[in-house]
Amino acid sequence: MNQRVVPPSREVQAEARARAERLAGGLFAHQVEGVAFLLGRRRAILADDMGLGKTRQSIVALTESAPTGPYLVICPASVKQNWRREIHAVLPHASVSIINRAEVPAAGWTGWVIINYDLLARHEAALAALPWTAIVFDEAHYLKNHKSKRSRIGRRLADAVGPDGIIHTLTGTPLTNRPRDLFPLLQVIRHPMARSFLSFAKRYCAAVRNEYGWVTDGASNLGELRTELHGVMLRRMKDDVLDLPPKVRTWLDVDVADGTGRREARRVIEILISARHGPQAAGTRDARGHLLAELTVARRKIAIAKVNHTIDLVEGAVTQGEKVLVFTCFGEPAERIAAHFGDAALMLTGETPMRERQPMIDAFQTDDRVRVLVANIMVGGVGLNLTAARQVVFNDLDWVPANHWQAEDRAYRIGQTGTVNVSYLVAGGTIDEFVASTLATKSQLIDAVVEGEAPAESVLDALERLVSEISPRLADAESAATSDDAVDRLLVEVSRSFSQHTVADTESLRQAGLTPEALAKLANALAGRPAARYLVKSASKPGVSYELEVDGADVTCSCPGFEYRGACAHARSLKAALVAGRVPPAEFEPQFP
Repeated sequence: MNQRVVPPSREVQAEARARAERLAGGLFAHQVEGVAFLLGRRRAILADDMGLGKTRQSIVALTESAPTGPYLVICPASVKQNWRREIHAVLPHASVSIINRAEVPAAGWTGWVIINYDLLARHEAALAALPWTAIVFDEAHYLKNHKSKRSRIGRRLADAVGPDGIIHTLTGTPLTNRPRDLFPLLQVIRHPMARSFLSFAKRYCAAVRNEYGWVTDGASNLGELRTELHGVMLRRMKDDVLDLPPKVRTWLDVDVADGTGRREARRVIEILISARHGPQAAGTRDARGHLLAELTVARRKIAIAKVNHTIDLVEGAVTQGEKVLVFTCFGEPAERIAAHFGDAALMLTGETPMRERQPMIDAFQTDDRVRVLVANIMVGGVGLNLTAARQVVFNDLDWVPANHWQAEDRAYRIGQTGTVNVSYLVAGGTIDEFVASTLATKSQLIDAVVEGEAPAESVLDALERLVSEISPRLADAESAATSDDAVDRLLVEVSRSFSQHTVADTESLRQAGLTPEALAKLANALAGRPAARYLVKSASKPGVSYELEVDGADVTCSCPGFEYRGACAHARSLKAALVAGRVPPAEFEPQFP
């Protein structure tokens, strides 16, 4: 007995296919399917593996399902700038407000607001005052304790959106340690199973009661739980996604909160400009030596300032079961990062005795307790086989692009069976952007050269060239070295140049997503399908029937058990059949629209 559903008209289907082709441009096939999944429901969990582009999928889906804002993005501090970059890649003219030292925009704001979890309590009242069209919880496993303050605030904000509001929860670790960690995510999206934690815990957490209360850190009925999550959670692993390139680079903009980086950047720019007009030419040994010394001081300060962002990023990867390589050019960042991860981390620098290095590499490759290797880019970036890692993170940037490519290839080499994700942390408005602009520009060229040989131009050459090419007025103006406005203009122009390069670099890695299967899923989601309904008779109350509604693969029931617990035997039986592709049992009577 099959449910008959009236299909959309041909005109609606044709329009949906045209919209699908437009949305799918520049996306991987798996991302097109992810967008279709998000468009098919108002509230959902996108649980793709790290590096599969959850941010882009969410933004594309939101722009289609909710063309007008305001939109709220709640995420870790380390990815706030990346969210802005991704939003502008999809919507170049979008208004984006990042809440750091700034206040939450006032009523009437229709753009995007990005805030990190740590600031929720401070700004809850202001956030609650805005009529959010959609809320995105990025790295939603930060909410894993349903009794924590941030989790309670998140639920209040999600509840305020109303039944028509859109909620996306994005996480690569929906069950960080045990099934109970999933419960807060279900609460945020108002899933029926989140109505009673005790009922959820008894069925899926092997809950037992002792003299102190309920113990809920176990696991039970996991097969059934996966079936129940089928309609509301989508999870793909990198190994299952065949359209990814073997190596993906991501440039992550981060804030240097104390202003150190910007001051150092201004200082270096002034030295560069002064050198062009001073008694010594910029290319002389003394001038370049002075510049190199100043740049090194600036880079070291910025590297230290970025450590917390790096730790935040690495923690997310480790939580997802990944091993991570972290590279830095300086000693203090390496020590701080290694100290944070304790026994789970190893540190490889020039001071590491030669006799200890190979055992250290072997431990990283084979010991599951060792999750992080922090290495100096020159010592750890050459000649080592570190294929246990698929995540490579650069806390700071080296002068020579080839050093970066060599370091990346410690993980991306023979023996590596998965896609390698490389993340570069870039401090916006600092000297980082000079170096990153050069790296981003050259990365495509180097990828195309046999054996990865780097062009001869050094970063110092590129810095001097940028001063001349990006803003000729500054190079010619005698007063430029002392003009605050002039230096600020150069910083802005370099930042804009870097943004253009990194967006181009990212887009060059994307493949056409217009596979017939992915496009059909997206077109169907855009066309819309009426919900299927069934009636089932009560086993204990003669003459009483309950109605079940199927939205996608999610099933709700009007029986008292479902109203209380968010689950019942009727819903579980129907959903198991639908997920398995079977005809529903005979007791379920279809109701036609």
